[in-house]
Amino acid sequence: MAATNAPATRQQPSAWHSWVPWVLVVLAAVIALVSALNIWVKRQALDTNNFTNASVRLLEDPEVRSAISVYLVDQLYQNVNVTAELQKELPPQIQGIAAPLAGALRQLLVRAADTLLSRPRVQELWKQAVMNAHKLFIAVLDGKRQILQNTNGNVVLNLRPIVQELEQQGGLVSKIASQLPADAGQITIMKGNQLHAARTAVKAVRFLSYFLFFLVIAIYALAVYLATGRRRTVLMGVGVSGIVIGLIVLVIRRFAGNYLIDALTSNPIQKPAVSVVWAVETELLRNVGINILIYGFFVILAAWIAGPSRPARWVRRVLTPTARDRPWIIYGAVALVLLLILFTGPTDGQRVYPLLVVFALAFAGVEVLRRQMLHEFPAAQPGT
Repeated sequence: MAATNAPATRQQPSAWHSWVPWVLVVLAAVIALVSALNIWVKRQALDTNNFTNASVRLLEDPEVRSAISVYLVDQLYQNVNVTAELQKELPPQIQGIAAPLAGALRQLLVRAADTLLSRPRVQELWKQAVMNAHKLFIAVLDGKRQILQNTNGNVVLNLRPIVQELEQQGGLVSKIASQLPADAGQITIMKGNQLHAARTAVKAVRFLSYFLFFLVIAIYALAVYLATGRRRTVLMGVGVSGIVIGLIVLVIRRFAGNYLIDALTSNPIQKPAVSVVWAVETELLRNVGINILIYGFFVILAAWIAGPSRPARWVRRVLTPTARDRPWIIYGAVALVLLLILFTGPTDGQRVYPLLVVFALAFAGVEVLRRQMLHEFPAAQPGT
């Protein structure tokens, strides 16, 4: 009888169970990094509202406004012979100073344009120009190329309404600005021969946006499932990988920006404006990185609370009465944290649906932990 009642030897997991989950965690982390960058491109570059709002913020920055003012004045000098116009206005005996006077007038015009761009009316014109250009860009990517007939097949940012504001300033500035050609102030964003490649890239971004996210979640879930007997350890690894991904995203934003600024311009006067553009346009990327850090932290926290350490057991023992008698408090606290994360960024449909998956996984994890506590401390009573 003693022999027959001997405890059965616990079945050891297969050898591949010890390394396959970690390979899956690393694979999911790499895909998650690509997914984070893809989400940034989709929600920043391909979303008209986000793109337009960022562009309006750019015009509010003095460095960017100064750069645009220089561009507008350059358009004036490239299309109009300012020296000749000054000679018409000056008496014959001093027409020789028209050329140096035109050079001095350039700086005055830059300051006048900067003042003009700071006005709400002109900033609204800028907003509409950017919004129209982006809508045009998206429409063309969706196959509506016939709408480019008036722009020679190119996607352009039309700043002509802002140039026309110069014509209403009166005096010499008005006379010079009125001679600008019809296409003055039009910036070509993308040429017609580049649209096919852009359309292919956008299709890939749109498809991968959701696919990569769900693929990452599925691979992480498979890794935890296969880690028989070590699921809390692998779950801890999932959280650590999230911390690493979030840090990499923030590092990419920082150092890629420095590289891009140096690549775009060697002029130290223009670098501050380019730096501001990068900072504003990648703010969403920063938010993605921070959110991933937060998710990773809470995954690590959940794995630790479910772990065998004495502090973790104490936490579970304290929470057991609430988990049994008032579970809505725990679920409410988790929902509050998730809502705070949700409100840290734009709450558009592109972001809500993936977050619903995160919400579901979080509540499922809370329920697993709650059942663990009830099984571990069945005799716990309220107030103990």
